[in-house]
Amino acid sequence: MSAPPSNRLLWFGVLGGAVAWAVQFVANLAFTLAQCQQPARWMLPVHSWEVAISAAAVLVGLASGAVALSLFRRASKVPDVLAEELHGDGYEPPLGRVQFLAIIGLTLNVITLTIVVMTGIGAPLLPVCQQS
Repeated sequence: MSAPPSNRLLWFGVLGGAVAWAVQFVANLAFTLAQCQQPARWMLPVHSWEVAISAAAVLVGLASGAVALSLFRRASKVPDVLAEELHGDGYEPPLGRVQFLAIIGLTLNVITLTIVVMTGIGAPLLPVCQQS
């Protein structure tokens, strides 16, 4: 590992997909509520917006997963002798933390990408403003 990653890059690898899913969820909910209130405030193509927001969330999730995979592979290539020397001094993340958080990021991004894809496929198939 030539240069330790920045904390921002590391946390993007961990939380990028989860934040994208949260934004997708809140945006889809806001568009649906705005469309379904009586009288309707906006006449939006809700299904088109859901697909577009889902596509953007998938792209962010894939980028976050790629960063986590890259960090994991870089941290795994460092020999054990060097790992003791690269313990971190408070400015860059220690090597063990990079590897641990990269594993967390890989796991979390797979889960959130699955949810985003299922929502992106399923939500446009449902009717808008259906009362139960």
